[in-house]
Amino acid sequence: MLGSLRARLTISFALVVALAVFLAGIGALFLLRDQQQATVRERYGRFAEPLNLTVSGLLANHNSLNTIEAAMGANAREFGVRVLLVDQDLKVVYDSQQKLDGSYVLSFENPSIGVISTTGARYKAAGYEAANLELFAPPTMGDPQSPRYIALVAVPASQLGSATLDLAPRLAVASAIALIVSFLVSYFISRSISGPLRRITQASMQMAQGDYDVHIPIKGEDEVGRLAEAFNTMAQEVSRSQRTMKDLLANVSHELKTPLTSIQGFSQAMLDGAVQTDEEFRESGRIINEEATRMRALVEDLLLLSRMETGQIPMEHKHVELAPMLEQTLERFQWAIRDAGIQSGTRIEYIPPVHGDARRLEQVFSNLIENAVRHTPLGGVITVSALTLRNGEVSVSVHNTGSVIPKEDLPRVFERFFQVDRARARKGGTSGLGLAIVREIVEAHGGRVRVVSDAERGTDFIVTLPSATQTEPRPGRPRAKPAPRTKRPPRGREAPAR
Repeated sequence: MLGSLRARLTISFALVVALAVFLAGIGALFLLRDQQQATVRERYGRFAEPLNLTVSGLLANHNSLNTIEAAMGANAREFGVRVLLVDQDLKVVYDSQQKLDGSYVLSFENPSIGVISTTGARYKAAGYEAANLELFAPPTMGDPQSPRYIALVAVPASQLGSATLDLAPRLAVASAIALIVSFLVSYFISRSISGPLRRITQASMQMAQGDYDVHIPIKGEDEVGRLAEAFNTMAQEVSRSQRTMKDLLANVSHELKTPLTSIQGFSQAMLDGAVQTDEEFRESGRIINEEATRMRALVEDLLLLSRMETGQIPMEHKHVELAPMLEQTLERFQWAIRDAGIQSGTRIEYIPPVHGDARRLEQVFSNLIENAVRHTPLGGVITVSALTLRNGEVSVSVHNTGSVIPKEDLPRVFERFFQVDRARARKGGTSGLGLAIVREIVEAHGGRVRVVSDAERGTDFIVTLPSATQTEPRPGRPRAKPAPRTKRPPRGREAPAR
């Protein structure tokens, strides 16, 4: 228990509060010392005037000294004080404790001793060092017209010095109460801190055991709340990565199973003698070669995608003119376009050069055009467009008519091996990783790629890249000359007017 964070926090808070209360108590004793001593002096000084009124009354009635002494003794017992009765020569004629009889108290001969006036009390005070006493006299002490006998209140000086200690019990009680309250408050504070951390620890143990669908409730926006939020984000990412990994393994296994089955079947047929004629051998060899090529393409794409995600493929940084690249890339697909019974065309405005790797960017547009060829139905049209956006970025669109991606599938289009139309899966021996590679390359260039699809317009894959002037600003750099107008595509490639 003592090793837990909650216990350590509770004890730490309690010790800090105890130390603070102790220091505050010591400071209070020093700050209140003078005030407490003044309060004690005032309490004893209040007795001086009524005692002397009693003495004056007895003298006015011509009472004897014995009667006055008896009255002073009664007052001393009643008020719980020590009373000295002195004559005009400051000689003690009566001491309620019978210790200073016959002694002279010369403390009030000092002319600098003044009257102390407080709320409801007036008196004079002087120290009597010979007996270590503090004496309190009426304000008329030293007046020539003062009575023959004067009553003094005597208080041990040590009692005034220890008056501050009267506060100690009260401060001790206050400290104990503060310590108990601080312990309870620190317990709940430490609980509020350690509770989320304990939940994070439990969730971490669940994740270590393979349960990645954990979620910690977020309470507050402090550091602990942000930690819980970061943990939830991490758990979601780990869960997504795990699902992606499982899907990847399942998809790779599925993708390799088909060509391996074909290779094994035809090779076994050749070994068993089921394939006999030269034509059959050539056909079997062709199928084995195609399936092996397909497997090799899949493995190469997986390796490429993995190296891209880990940043192991360096990107060149050169100015790339996209307009001629798009024309040349589309030209390479003309045989496939004609075989598919579709048309193609370009709509390329003047666009500034971009900063990046020409070979990788060409791979992006090749993958997009190849994807459009595979999914455009007979009689459809593929259009490659390029323009400059208002913010200076370059936007390239590969559009095809006819095919539609369902709305619920749009967020998953760039996932590995994802196929919208399973009937067309891997048409043409593709690995199913082309769009995933497109996203990685575009994002490595600081751009973004998205897809828009609807039944009326068709499907658009839109790549947005920062221009070279945005990625490499050069003051005073001459403005680039406009690119030459692209040639009109040959007959059969023109996109119909919209």
